[in-house]
Amino acid sequence: MAKYQELVMDIASYQPAALSFFQAAKAAGVRAVIIKITEGSNPGSAYVNPKARQQITNARAVGLRVHAYHYAKFNGRQDAWAEADWFTSQAKQFGIDAASVMVLDIEDASNAHFATNDANAFLRRVKAAGYPHVDVYSMASWFWQGRLIISQLIAKNLWVANYGVSAPGVADAGLWQFTSQYPVGGQRVDMSYDFNGFYTQVQTDNQPSVPASSWVDSTGLRWYKENGAFVVGSTAINLRQAAHTGAAPITTLLPAALVKYDAKTVNEGYIWVRQPRSDGQYGYLAVGRADSAGRNIDPFGTFR
Repeated sequence: MAKYQELVMDIASYQPAALSFFQAAKAAGVRAVIIKITEGSNPGSAYVNPKARQQITNARAVGLRVHAYHYAKFNGRQDAWAEADWFTSQAKQFGIDAASVMVLDIEDASNAHFATNDANAFLRRVKAAGYPHVDVYSMASWFWQGRLIISQLIAKNLWVANYGVSAPGVADAGLWQFTSQYPVGGQRVDMSYDFNGFYTQVQTDNQPSVPASSWVDSTGLRWYKENGAFVVGSTAINLRQAAHTGAAPITTLLPAALVKYDAKTVNEGYIWVRQPRSDGQYGYLAVGRADSAGRNIDPFGTFR
């Protein structure tokens, strides 16, 4: 499975801790899980997820990579430090080690409106406690409005929540939480796509392993370099001016037509390829239907 198709689930005390739940997640294609550990600080709310230990144990038992997140209530640097200390102290008690990603979930009304400095104070404190791999989670609007300034954040992967759309809407987002209703073991859970492998691959430093051959276009779609050829099946397909079904057709490709392509993406429930054209422009072709994990489950032809 390509990195950009890998699934990452996040859970809290609302979700089960049973081994069967994590077995179902594994069977559904989930590769990693991010578990809520704490919220606030001590002194303060001093919240700890009562299911965290068992969730961590059973997620590891089925072979999932395990990461942790903290829900922020802080406002100001001192508060941020206190919450970072609470997070890391509890994480260590639960056996979360330096290989895991430690995530700041910052989206609460109690947080400063312009929260970048506070977020960085938290992240620096977490790193100083022995956790080199850090990330920030928030809704797309916080990045759009400058509440979190991407260029100034210490965390560079970026976990963005944005539902009901075909792309995260934030350039270079590394993890995209695309739904809160993904079916796993009879539950409906939050699910994300891992674009960079930051959560599903082993990391050697704090820089996400962004494939050199990927990029985000002006519409927010992430493309992956792939040279290949596609032969149209028994039904003609429109070659379009953009990778979406409403784009104007360039031409109609008849059955057995051969299309050479140089990149691939997923959009609107389809796998798309990009065809370089002689005029320096590109054509875009839907080559199959994609499932929720981005796999081609109904190809419209064959690949060579």
